[in-house]
Amino acid sequence: MNSSRINRVLQVLSLVACNPEPTQLKDIGLKLGLHPSMVSRIVADLIAGGLLAKVAYRSVVGTPELALLGKKAGENHPLSRIGREILHKPMEEMALSCEFVTVVRGGLFHFYKVYRGTPAQKFLWRSDAAAVIFAARGDEWEQVMEELIHAAPEEEILNAFAFFRERFLAAQESRSLINHHSGRYWQLSLPFQCGPTHCALSVAGTAGTDMDKVFYTCSRLTAAIRSRCKELSDRDA
Repeated sequence: MNSSRINRVLQVLSLVACNPEPTQLKDIGLKLGLHPSMVSRIVADLIAGGLLAKVAYRSVVGTPELALLGKKAGENHPLSRIGREILHKPMEEMALSCEFVTVVRGGLFHFYKVYRGTPAQKFLWRSDAAAVIFAARGDEWEQVMEELIHAAPEEEILNAFAFFRERFLAAQESRSLINHHSGRYWQLSLPFQCGPTHCALSVAGTAGTDMDKVFYTCSRLTAAIRSRCKELSDRDA
């Protein structure tokens, strides 16, 4: 299979997997700019391979096998394993919530996540972690807006525009973000890079926590994650 066909197959899989509703073949062609006969051949191959299933007239959904493949790929990613190894024990000892994330097209991908009853920001356009990642990557505001618009309906983006831009500019200046939510709990987000991947560690807890200890612990943990990433890179070189 040539590289252009592989790219088209992956585009079809991504489109179907990200659609909460059954995807019509005509919509695949329109959105990806593919001829109907090309769409039919790709979809037929993916159905034969067990990754897509027909559910209505010329409509398809992802199969449980596709969902399991994505789940396993995420769980077995080196950064997911590193996150579990390094973050689990200190977060448990300090009774803190934690997210170890990166930005993907249209949202956030969690390499590691644990919540202990404190509210968590889950949407890209409400996420301090996303703001610090964009700032650490050196993105311009126009690039950030392109990511946000891809991630949510336009009306929601417009409502969140001012808040996220404020957080993004603060992250550019301080290289980290801390949010105190009504004095009841807080959330700290720190950016760091593992190889080519820009990530963020977001930790949340309730009021009364020793913040100096939290900053020290989070800095130590991000350094440990970077060190493990380098070990893997050097080993595979």
